[in-house]
Amino acid sequence: MTPLWLALHFPLLALEAGDGPVERPRVLVHQHRIQLANGAARAAGVEDGLRLATARALCEDLEVLEADDGAREAALWRQGQQLLALTPQVCAAPPASLLLEVGSCLKLHGGFQGLMARVDRYRLHCPLTTRLGLGPTPLAAWHLNDPPPLETVPEAARFQAWLAQLDLDGLDLEPRLRERLRAPGFRTLGDLYPLPRAALGKRFGAGFLDWLQRLLGEKPDPRRPLPPPRPFRERLDFDDPLDRLDHLHAPMSELLARLSADLERHQESLTAIRWHLHLNNGHRDTLVVRRAQAGHDAATWLDLTRRRLEHQVLDAPVLGLGLDGGRPRPRNPGLADLFPDPGARAPLSGLLEKLATEPALRLYRPDRAPGHLPEETERGRPPFEKAARPAPPPDTPAPPEDRPLWLLDPPRPLAVRDSVPHWRDRPLSLFPQEEHFSQPWHDQAARRYHVAHHPDGLCCWVFQDERDEGWWLQGFF
Repeated sequence: MTPLWLALHFPLLALEAGDGPVERPRVLVHQHRIQLANGAARAAGVEDGLRLATARALCEDLEVLEADDGAREAALWRQGQQLLALTPQVCAAPPASLLLEVGSCLKLHGGFQGLMARVDRYRLHCPLTTRLGLGPTPLAAWHLNDPPPLETVPEAARFQAWLAQLDLDGLDLEPRLRERLRAPGFRTLGDLYPLPRAALGKRFGAGFLDWLQRLLGEKPDPRRPLPPPRPFRERLDFDDPLDRLDHLHAPMSELLARLSADLERHQESLTAIRWHLHLNNGHRDTLVVRRAQAGHDAATWLDLTRRRLEHQVLDAPVLGLGLDGGRPRPRNPGLADLFPDPGARAPLSGLLEKLATEPALRLYRPDRAPGHLPEETERGRPPFEKAARPAPPPDTPAPPEDRPLWLLDPPRPLAVRDSVPHWRDRPLSLFPQEEHFSQPWHDQAARRYHVAHHPDGLCCWVFQDERDEGWWLQGFF
C-alpha cells in the first residue's frame, strides 16, 4: 500500500459556514478585533488583528460576524460526509481541515491521476474555499500545501525534501515552542533532521519529539475516521406554506435524490422510508412507503410515494418536509444478473409494491395460525412483513393440504333454493366428498364441509350448519 494522505483546508470556514463565499467584505470579530477577513475585506486594507473601529473606517460596508462554533463544526462535518465517496478514512482536523487516507484506494480511482481528478471535481463544486495538501503522513499532508502538478505519487525522498524546506514559523506548534526552536539558530525543519532524536526530546520535550516522529513517518499516527451518517434523515423547510399535495413532488424528488446518492455511496438499500409532513397547525403527518424487496433507486421510491400521496388528506398547509431512511441493508451486487434477459417478465414484487400503496385495497398476506374453527386458522399480516414461524409442538398435526388458501372470516351465508345453496344467484354443484367438523367443547354446531363448483368457474369450500341446516361459504380454492 502506498502511504499517501490528502489534506483539505477550509481557511474561511468560519466566514462561509452559513451561506458560502460572498463577494462583499466580511470579517469575523472576537473581542472587538478582526480574527478573520475574506478577500474583499483584505482588498480594502482590513487585516487580522485590527480593531473593529479601524476596520470600519477602512471599509464602510463591512459585514461583521461573530464566531459560531456550532455552524463551523456542522459545515466541516457535512464536507466530511461528502468526501466519504473518495475514501472511508476521512478524519477531522479541527478547526477547519479534513485529512483523507487515499493510499489504499488508488486502484479504486484508476490510479493517482484518477484520484486527483475526483478531488478537483469536488473542489470545483464545493461551496467553500478550499486549499489542498499532500503528504505521506497526516501531519505532512497538513503542512505540504498547494503541491505542484504531479503525474504519479511522489517518492518518499521528494516528500522529505519538501518537508525540509518548511519554515519553523509555519509549523503547527505553540508560539513559545517555535521561539525555543529558533533560539539555537534553526530556521527550517531540515535543520533538525541530522540531530539525534533523543537529544531533541530531552531539550524540547517529549511532546515535540512525538509530533516530529509522526510528521516524518518514524512513528504511527492513528486517526479516528468520521462515522457515516446513519440513518439518513433530512428536512426541507418552505418559505411559503404548501396547500396542495402535488406541490410536494419536487421537494420529494430532491430528498430522494440525496437518499439515493447516499445509498449508492455506501452500497446499501432500504425496504421502507418515512415521510414527515410538518403542518402549519403544529401537527405532523407521517407516510410510510414500503417495498417488497430492498432498493435504492429514487425513481421507484418517487413513484410509490406519489401513489401513496394520492390518498392523503391535508388538514393544514405544509411548512416542512422530512425524509427518514430507516435502517439500511448492505447491498450485494454479486447477486444481480450480469446479462438480464430482455424478454423476461417483470418480477411480481413491483406489482405488489404498487398494490400495497393503495389503502382502499386493504392488502394483506394470509398466514396460518392455531384455532378451533377454519376461519380462525388464517390471519392477515402486512404484505411486506415476514411471518414468525415458531417450531410447532411434536404432537401438532400438519394442516390439511386440501384446504383453500382464501378463508372468509366470518363465513358468508348462502341463499338456499330447493335445498341447493346458491352464490351470486347461481347454484353450486356439490362434490360427494364430505368432511365433518365437530367440536363439542366449543359453542359451535357441527359442520359438514363440501367442495363446490360455481358456474363461473370458481371452486368454493362450503359447509352446512347442522343446527339450522343453513349453508355458508367458507372460502375459495
